[in-house]
Amino acid sequence: MRYGVISDIHANLHALDAVLGVLSRVGVDDVLCAGDLVGYGPMPNECVARIAALGARCVAGNHDLIALRRLSDADCSELAQDSLRWTRHELSRDSYRYLDRLPPMLTTADGVVVAHGSLESPAEYVRDADQRCEQLELLERTHPGARVLVLGHTHRRVAHGAHAGTVRPRWGGSLSLTRSDRYLLNPGSVGQSRERAARARFIVLDLDRSRATYYGVGYDLEGCRQALRERGLPTWSAHLNPSALSRAARLLRRAAAARIAMRRR
Repeated sequence: MRYGVISDIHANLHALDAVLGVLSRVGVDDVLCAGDLVGYGPMPNECVARIAALGARCVAGNHDLIALRRLSDADCSELAQDSLRWTRHELSRDSYRYLDRLPPMLTTADGVVVAHGSLESPAEYVRDADQRCEQLELLERTHPGARVLVLGHTHRRVAHGAHAGTVRPRWGGSLSLTRSDRYLLNPGSVGQSRERAARARFIVLDLDRSRATYYGVGYDLEGCRQALRERGLPTWSAHLNPSALSRAARLLRRAAAARIAMRRR
């Protein structure tokens, strides 16, 4: 069985179509999606329709649940909150119904479990090795027959084996999955790169050959930005460049420090 594994599409149809084009060429039997079809990007209905038409097996991400008002946006950034308010007004009835039916978790017959943030919460970030180990221990207890746990949410590619530890696969590089080990795989984000290059990220998971191949493909970023402009959304929300984020964080810290200093006077 060969799966295309995707996550965090974030209403970026240009990136999604680039990924689906590659998956069509390399050939997969099914597509697994770890959620966040909407939020940030300009084409929520189009992305939901594409995934629905594909028959992909998908779970609900935190942005999907916030758009449905089933999860609070209190912990989200201002950018995420603004985009989700816009998304709520844009969602068609069909898109709403599709998102509303998404489960929090899914399990395939051949031992793959898919969730968004963690096995316990779609909003939990699993960022470090200790957290990954905890998730794999929980996987062993709750899904003893499962070999692979797919998570999204962080927008960062990860491969972590219960015994092998964390491995940093190169994009386009394949990782051998030892049959005696359990693995946590995060494909990264299709629609909102948080790295220097705006790439749409995904995995081809070949269970028959016990291999996970990580991909990063370019897409029409300017086309996505134009769609964002037309809808009055921030053009940079499709690609959060880490250098820009670092500068913004520094400015916020300086502003907070200045406010504290003023109150002390």
